[in-house]
Amino acid sequence: MNRNKLVASILLFSLLLIAGCGNLLKSKEDTDASSSDGDKKGTEEEVKGDSEETANLGDYHIVLSGDVKEEGDQFIIEGKSNLIPGSRIVGEVVVDEGETVFSDTSELIDNDGSFYMELEHHQYGEAEIIVRFDFDGVQEDEVKRHYGEKGQKLEGPFIYKHETYDGILKKAEAKIAYEPGGANDLTMKAPEWNDLPEDYGDPRVWIEVDDITEDGEFFYVSGHSNILEGSEIKVDYKYNRDKTQVKPDGSFEFKFDYEYLEDQEIVITFEPSAWQWNEIEEAYGSTGQKLVGNLVVSDKYNTDKQYIEKRIPWDNKSAQSSNSENGSNSDDTDADDDSKNNSDANDEEENPDEE
Repeated sequence: MNRNKLVASILLFSLLLIAGCGNLLKSKEDTDASSSDGDKKGTEEEVKGDSEETANLGDYHIVLSGDVKEEGDQFIIEGKSNLIPGSRIVGEVVVDEGETVFSDTSELIDNDGSFYMELEHHQYGEAEIIVRFDFDGVQEDEVKRHYGEKGQKLEGPFIYKHETYDGILKKAEAKIAYEPGGANDLTMKAPEWNDLPEDYGDPRVWIEVDDITEDGEFFYVSGHSNILEGSEIKVDYKYNRDKTQVKPDGSFEFKFDYEYLEDQEIVITFEPSAWQWNEIEEAYGSTGQKLVGNLVVSDKYNTDKQYIEKRIPWDNKSAQSSNSENGSNSDDTDADDDSKNNSDANDEEENPDEE
C-alpha cells in the first residue's frame, strides 16, 4: 500500500514537473517572439525614419540650403540639398558686377544630400557667391536620366533657364550677395518670386515700372511684366544704357550711369528680333510680327519689324534735388526757374531787339 502511494506520488510529481517545464518553455517562446516582434518593429521604425530623412532626395522640386563662412583667405560653404548623390555642383565667387569669376570649385553631392566647398576669398569689394547645379558641364548619366538631359524636370524657386550651344537648359542656382564691411547674411535662401501673371507670355505685352531711384552715381530701375523669362530688354536714358534678362516671374532690374538731363525720358525696349532665344522668337515672332497693344512700335528703318517701347517721364529736378546736401526740393527749384524766367523777361523788355 505504501509502495503504491509512493509510486503515485512520484508520477504526480513528474507530471507537475513536465507541465511546469512546458509552461516555462512556452513563456520563453512568447518572450522570444515578443522580443523578435519588438526588434522587427524597431527595425521597421528605424528604416521608416531613415526613409523619411532621405525621402526628398531626388525630388524634382530642388531645395538648397546652408551657410557661407569667412575663414581667413577662404569662403567655406557647408550646404544641404535634396539632389541625388553624385550630382555635380559648382561654386563661384563672382566680382566686377558679374563680369569676372574670381574663384571656383566643383564638388559632388554626398549620400545624404550634403556638400562642402572651399573658395578663394576675393578680399576687397563687393561679390556674389553662387552655388549652381546645371547640365552645361559634366554630369553622370544617372543624373541626366533622373533630371533630364537638359534639366527639364527641375522645378522650384531656385530654377532658372539659360542658353547654351545645346539650346535652352534649366539650372538650380543659389546666389548670395557679399558686401565688404557690411552685416552680410551669408545664408542660402530661395528667392521670393511674384506669382506669374495670367497673361504671361502673351504677345499683348505690358511693362510696369515699380521704382526708379538714383544715388548720384547710378540709376536703379525695377519693374515687372508679362514677358517670358530670359527675354533681353534694354533701357536708354539718352546715352546712358543697360540691358538685362527678364527673371522667372517676369520681373526685371536695371542699373546704369546717372546723369542730370532735361526733357529726357527713360525708355525700356524689348525687341524679339534682337538675338533672342528661339522660344522667345516663336512666342512673339522673329520680327515681332505677333506683338499687339499700345506699346508696339514699328521700326522706322524696317517696316517689317516691330518692337515694344515703354517711355517713362522723368522729373530731373526731383532727381537732382533728392541728393542735394542743402535739402532743397523740387518746389524750390521750380521757384528758382520762375524767378529766372521773370528776370529774363525783364531783360528782354529793357533790351529790345535792335531790329
